[in-house]
Amino acid sequence: MPVCSNGLRDTTYYRLTKEKKRWKSFHWPSSLNPNWSDEREQELADFYGGRDTPGFQHEVLGEHGRPSYGAFNHEQFKLCQKVYDGYRAVNIPGEELSDCDSEDEVRDRLDLLMCLAPEDGKFWIGADTGYTNDPSEVTVWQENKPALAEAGEGSMQLVFRLHTEHVAYPALAEAISIIDRYYNPRGIGIDNGGNGLSVVQDLKSLDKFRDQEFENKVRGFDFGSATIIGYDDADKPVRKRTKEYMTSLINRALSRRRVVFSIDDIDIENEFTTHTYTLQNGRVVYSKGNDHIVDSTRCAFLRREIEKLEGLNPHYEEVYVAPMATNPIF
Repeated sequence: MPVCSNGLRDTTYYRLTKEKKRWKSFHWPSSLNPNWSDEREQELADFYGGRDTPGFQHEVLGEHGRPSYGAFNHEQFKLCQKVYDGYRAVNIPGEELSDCDSEDEVRDRLDLLMCLAPEDGKFWIGADTGYTNDPSEVTVWQENKPALAEAGEGSMQLVFRLHTEHVAYPALAEAISIIDRYYNPRGIGIDNGGNGLSVVQDLKSLDKFRDQEFENKVRGFDFGSATIIGYDDADKPVRKRTKEYMTSLINRALSRRRVVFSIDDIDIENEFTTHTYTLQNGRVVYSKGNDHIVDSTRCAFLRREIEKLEGLNPHYEEVYVAPMATNPIF
């Protein structure tokens, strides 16, 4: 049976590949595919974040490479998948907006394509906005949704997901603005990578968004930074690496079954069950590629957590997110 390595040395698969006398192993790298080309190799290298990454080594070269670990527990994730009404996932390719001649036309087209309706409840929004040629994901989460009381107090249920490709950042800002008007979320978290910083700046500074109070509602997050999450008894700040802390918030919700995903959205399951990390000199480095929904979820969960931190901590009015001086985590 064909098996793909994850680089872990304590698995039966790894052991069998080393028992040359009892087993015969065949090395089938992706380059044996008849349609293989230099362009395809470069595409996969970009997708996995480079040729020296564990993902490229395992999935493309078919080699053991460096060990990688699942960022999320598969069993816990599966337990958080539910069938429920009201969830929608919308895909908007850039071609849908190509014939729009003005900002107003872009906004009207986005509004039409998303086809949203006003919702009551407590909502949080996360967004991972890639460069124009990259996919972007916006996720809308409802806290303590009454229909799923069994998830417990503080539960987060995904109610809407927007996927875009080849959409420029001004249109992404418009899309988030439209979503905000329908859901009126308590907070919006956006990844500052890619076009994220430009989206944040547009939402906070342009006059056309002024009435939506994005200055307080929107936060941009640098994944390679450190976040102050409180102060110790000596009044010294307690810092956590932002991307690791975001991930821990999701894992905590998964373990307590306080996050709810639609079982019908295969793209979500694909990302959460394949997202991995490696350890490099004691540092956690997460896999790149196929992680836009995950990063959007990270932003939503940290945005909600920051609201709690600011309400509980008397030492500051706004949670401080500091850039890391070296070795940012991506």
